[in-house]
Amino acid sequence: MVPTPVEAAPIAGQLVPMAASGGQQQGVGRISLAVLIDYIVQRTYHELTVLSELLPRKTDMERKIEIVQFVSRTRQLFIRLLALVKWANSAAKVYKCSDIMMFLDQQALLFTDTADMLAQISREKLVNARLPNFSLPLAVDVLTTGTFPRLPACIRDRIVPPDPISESEKRSTLRQLGNIIQYRLVTSSLPIQMRNLQIENGRVTFHVNHEFEVSLTLMGDNATVPWRLLDIDILVQNKETGEGKALVHPLQVQYIHQLLQSRLIENRHPLHDLYNCLHSFCQSLQLEVLNFQLDKLVKERLGMCLRVMEYLPGRCLTIGYWRKDVKNYTTSDYTLSVQVDPTDSNKPLLVVHKPPINGSKSTEQAIKSEHLSIEKLLIHTIHERAKCKLQEIEASLEKQTAGNCVISGTPAVLFIPVMSPCITSEQLHISIDFLTGRVLCSMPFCDPALQVVKEVEVLLNGDKGDMEKLFSELRFQLMMNRIDRTVQHLFVECKTKLPIPDIDASPLAKLSKYKMYINLTRYSQFYVVVELNQSETDSKVIAPTYYVMTVKSISFDDAATDLPTPNLKVTSLVQFDTFAITHGPFTRAAEPSHDETPNLHKRQFSGGSDFPAKKLRTESWYYIPELAHSVAMCEQKIPFWMLSEELNRRNILHQGIEVECFGTGLVLKLLALPSSLLERGTKSLQKKLLSCAFRENDGKPARPWVVEFIFARAPLATLSSREQSARQHVYFQYDFIENKRIGDIVESFLDSWKQMANLYDSVLDFADYFDDSRDGLQNIVRLHSFNYKRLLLIYGADFSNQVSIEWSVPEKQFKLLFSMSTHGSPIANCHCITDTQLQHEFNQHRSIPQLLQVLHETYLPLMAVAKLPTNPLLAGSSNLARAVQSFLILPQSSTHLKIAFRGIYCLDVYCCSAGLVAVRDGAYSLFDKSKAMEGFTPTPGLKTFFNMYVDDSSVRHRSMTEDDNPPSPMESVDSFLAQQQPSVGSPAQRADGLRFHHPMTPPSNPLTPASPHTSVLHQQMRTPSPGTLLTSSPSAAFHVPSPGQGYAAPISHIHSPAFMQPTTDTSASPGRKSRSQQHPGAESGSPYPSNLPMQSPGPRWPASPSMPGPSPASRLIPMSPGHPMLQSPGDPGRNGMVGPGSRVLPQRSWAAAVPTLLSHQAFNVLLTPTVMQDYPAMLSCSPLERFLGCVFLRRQIQRFVQSEETLVALPTTEPGVVLMRVESMTCRVALQPSTQQILQLSLTPLPDFHEQWSAEELQVLETVFERKVVCPPYKPNAVHAFCRLLAVPVRVLKDCVQLLHLELRPDRSHKWALQWCWTIPPSAPHIAPAGTAAFIATKNKILFFLHLSRIGMGLPPGVEPQTVVIPIIYETQTNQTQLADPRGIPMPPIAANSIISTMLKRFAEFNSNMVECSIYPAIQDLLNNLVIQNVMSQNVPTVPGNLVQGIPMSTAM
Repeated sequence: MVPTPVEAAPIAGQLVPMAASGGQQQGVGRISLAVLIDYIVQRTYHELTVLSELLPRKTDMERKIEIVQFVSRTRQLFIRLLALVKWANSAAKVYKCSDIMMFLDQQALLFTDTADMLAQISREKLVNARLPNFSLPLAVDVLTTGTFPRLPACIRDRIVPPDPISESEKRSTLRQLGNIIQYRLVTSSLPIQMRNLQIENGRVTFHVNHEFEVSLTLMGDNATVPWRLLDIDILVQNKETGEGKALVHPLQVQYIHQLLQSRLIENRHPLHDLYNCLHSFCQSLQLEVLNFQLDKLVKERLGMCLRVMEYLPGRCLTIGYWRKDVKNYTTSDYTLSVQVDPTDSNKPLLVVHKPPINGSKSTEQAIKSEHLSIEKLLIHTIHERAKCKLQEIEASLEKQTAGNCVISGTPAVLFIPVMSPCITSEQLHISIDFLTGRVLCSMPFCDPALQVVKEVEVLLNGDKGDMEKLFSELRFQLMMNRIDRTVQHLFVECKTKLPIPDIDASPLAKLSKYKMYINLTRYSQFYVVVELNQSETDSKVIAPTYYVMTVKSISFDDAATDLPTPNLKVTSLVQFDTFAITHGPFTRAAEPSHDETPNLHKRQFSGGSDFPAKKLRTESWYYIPELAHSVAMCEQKIPFWMLSEELNRRNILHQGIEVECFGTGLVLKLLALPSSLLERGTKSLQKKLLSCAFRENDGKPARPWVVEFIFARAPLATLSSREQSARQHVYFQYDFIENKRIGDIVESFLDSWKQMANLYDSVLDFADYFDDSRDGLQNIVRLHSFNYKRLLLIYGADFSNQVSIEWSVPEKQFKLLFSMSTHGSPIANCHCITDTQLQHEFNQHRSIPQLLQVLHETYLPLMAVAKLPTNPLLAGSSNLARAVQSFLILPQSSTHLKIAFRGIYCLDVYCCSAGLVAVRDGAYSLFDKSKAMEGFTPTPGLKTFFNMYVDDSSVRHRSMTEDDNPPSPMESVDSFLAQQQPSVGSPAQRADGLRFHHPMTPPSNPLTPASPHTSVLHQQMRTPSPGTLLTSSPSAAFHVPSPGQGYAAPISHIHSPAFMQPTTDTSASPGRKSRSQQHPGAESGSPYPSNLPMQSPGPRWPASPSMPGPSPASRLIPMSPGHPMLQSPGDPGRNGMVGPGSRVLPQRSWAAAVPTLLSHQAFNVLLTPTVMQDYPAMLSCSPLERFLGCVFLRRQIQRFVQSEETLVALPTTEPGVVLMRVESMTCRVALQPSTQQILQLSLTPLPDFHEQWSAEELQVLETVFERKVVCPPYKPNAVHAFCRLLAVPVRVLKDCVQLLHLELRPDRSHKWALQWCWTIPPSAPHIAPAGTAAFIATKNKILFFLHLSRIGMGLPPGVEPQTVVIPIIYETQTNQTQLADPRGIPMPPIAANSIISTMLKRFAEFNSNMVECSIYPAIQDLLNNLVIQNVMSQNVPTVPGNLVQGIPMSTAM
């Protein structure tokens, strides 16, 4: 016996079935703990319910006793339950042991029972057991012969079947039986319907199509032997709803089989009787099928339209259709009867119609036994019935038709032509509703809701009324629909009524009542009226008459009645001459041919004999060519008529409306413009004008006006291939909005004329200069295109920049657009910086040569200015929440720029002529040297820095000591200009340059103040122009030749640009005068007045020195890094560069306010980003940015010294030097004298600490300060962190110096390279915001950040090394170096931090008694032993070089 497996013991709290398993002991049961608790709760609830009902009847003492007893009893019960629950926690083990013991007991019981049973069998049952004698003969037979021949006969006869007959005997027997059946059929009477028979396999099969199939045989050859019926198959099917199932049940077939077999016995004509019985049954079955289909059809779909009038099973089925009263349906005039033929029952079912249908033989034979379908029978019957009814309608409407009527289609439709000619879609369609028998009328061409068609339908369904009147109305409606279809693709709107109150008094009263109004939507006051009348010769033909009507809107007061819609009044009504319109020049409208089949010809040209007319198909008769041509003619000519009227009103002569060549359109040509427009500019343009014509652009839906101007050759030869012909075509397009005033179009046309005239006036003056080779304009500019609407000039280096000049009609001023001449250029046009100022100035003087001179003189300076970075920096100031721009460019005029550095320092840049740029400190006021501009701080040392870039071309006649001895403000301007000679690179002195010279003004005495000329004093009363006024001191007028103009340009505030101020100078606009007359300074180096001094404050003139000292320019010429003679600021001491031993300008508070003249080449070097030779690791930036950045950080250091208690400021007399003292040394911060671009730190130990500091350690601090702290992008927080580092105790600072030494000179034996973070990088743990100073020192703790990079790994190219940023905190009292823990800030766990923290703690445990500072030993242990496996959480792999906000990580820290 197979052992039963042990069941799994239930766990605590698991439901256990209460019934015991088969192997469990009797009386041992289980119950679920949840059920038990439920029982206890239910019991307690029941007892409470009983108490609540019984206690009110008892006394107070009894109630208390009962409550105490209940509480005690319940408490005991729940205590037991609590004990049971606690025990259930360990019940699983008990259950498991119990199940094991029960299983073992059961197995032992089975073994015991088996032993007992075996013993009982051996002792009781097997004692008397005996075997029979063996049958040896049978065994021998089986073994020898393999058979059993000794079977008893009684068994053999009853069980063993006889041997079957052979196949040949079978075939012979069946053949003889077939002959017997054939003989019997020949000698007996056979029905005609059963002649389809087949004798095979001893049986005969009779097949009657779609009724039955029966098989018979004979059981002998005797003539009296009756037929034996073998099989019956009923062939009647219900293919509509039968779903493929048999219609006769097998029991019914069995009954029929027995009935027919009984009738075949002792019958003289058995086969006739067999056929009659089966045929009668099949016809009854067919009627039943049809009745079933009809019942289903009535119940599901056609119950309201059909009715079973009579059904006699086995005889007939009568159906009523097209009933008159739907609600009360008793009888019907139209019936359909399916019945058995009363004359011959052997025939198929017969269909009878009432009333009879013409040609009903086809309908009577419509029933088909092979597919019984009452629905198809009804459809065929109703179709034939509808055709008969339509034939009757056709005969009654014969007089109203305009042609032959046709009945076709399924369902049958009668097509009646209403008018002549009539297309198929215009015919009246009459059909019969299959369900109700009502007559339905429709007309596809017309609106389905047309009332006339509905009235015709009503008359056809009832009594015949005035049908002729309705058909006449229908013809007019069809004609109106033809009109609507003809103009549906035109921009018109068809209406049958207009809001004309007094229509009886208007010309419209004389017209027929059938008329249509075609409104030209673009011209709402014009209508084309179509009047419809019957032809006098044929009433079936409608003849249209066309009129053009003009209306005007009238108010309600003028109207006869008060209507809610706007009223109209007819002003004129003119009839069209249709033949004249359709047979005008270059056109001939299509006409119907005189053939029997109507068709149309397409339009032909007047000489179109070569283009034979093509016939259109008959369906195109809905299109009326005369109407379409008339509407199109009105729509085309009306705007030209309105335009001609408007031109006549404005006294503009024209030639009238003309037809273009080959009939392509209409044109209106102007002869002359009005005399009021023939001013100076327009007169010149009028001479060039050859033709001016108005056309309409028919190719667009809006059909805008196109005005064509044809001019003679332009005064300028351009590079455009389209402008090389002798005649130049200029096109203007004006959008014509619906119902827009034509006067607006004429106004736009006159504005376009003024636009070309204004531009042509300036171009005509420019042509004189450009054609003169002596002016040299051809060398600095090229004419790309001039199309009278826009002038496109290209200029600059390689002629890659372009400026577009055009007149803006809405703004009534010139618009300048600067761009690059090459598409896809990576740089932008540098003059986009001053495009607003250039545009304003050009609108003042309108001189293209003056504009080009400004563009040429300012091109190189602006190209240099465009190289300055203007991106905002988050670390540019101490306030990390505010982004600060490195440089902010504020153009004041076309030649004057203000450049602000981080919102603190400001520079004024003046573009001068002769290839010079004047630069000054923009923080100083132009009028008072003791005052600074609001919001800016003067830049110390700026004058010294600029003088390092002054070359010989910019200091030729200038003294380098004029800042100490400024000239008198009363000194004559010409005395200075007389000393100014054009430089070698100035275009004024080149053979191909502009020929401008200095004014011939006699110089003043340089030893005494000069009285300015009256004209000069007059001009001094105006606001000075920074583009032309360069002062050598804030209170004196200092001039150089400038391309700027002399109009007012105050720069008293940085937010008040010059071009926004009013000006009184209107003489700067040159006319068509000679150059000597239009330019007072024509002999100077600029085409503009250069003798306009700056307004100088009068009260300060007596304080000006009267005798300027001699100029030492001939003794000392400083070099500048922009010229071949100059050198880079990073290479001091070469090529005569001014070094520390050279003359240093005295530091005056107003020294930088005096402009410094720089050449374009030097200015470009000053603003071009480069890498200093001795500092290759620094970011590339311009010398100016390095200087200003160093000055900015030096200012920040001064603020940090004042705010930090550990830094003590020391007094110093050296300008530009910050001197401070920390615990052990003195610090001196100053700019490098040779370049002024590096902020240097000099450390000097105090006497008490002289022995503790070595020169190498001090050099490490100085080098780190120069290369890592005060370097681009010049972050003040980095300097703040360095200053805090210097103030820590000496023992801590020395360890930090050793770490900095490792950063400068990494040890290749370490696993990690170290970088000191001066600001907190973004990838560091969030202790403070990114960018904050990364060094914090308190009384007991010091926090700093280190960046570690894995080295020596041999990584493949493109794979970044492993990096991690760690915050280190050092406790000064316990001398422990640990990893900072950002407590209180939720951060994800980082494996690298945990490893580093563990290593630092282990190092602190093993070196707890260390005397020296533990910072350097602990960090060195990390660099040697730290191993981080696949930890990249602190790395920034997506940024090459671990960039932080676009800055290399080494610089960001």
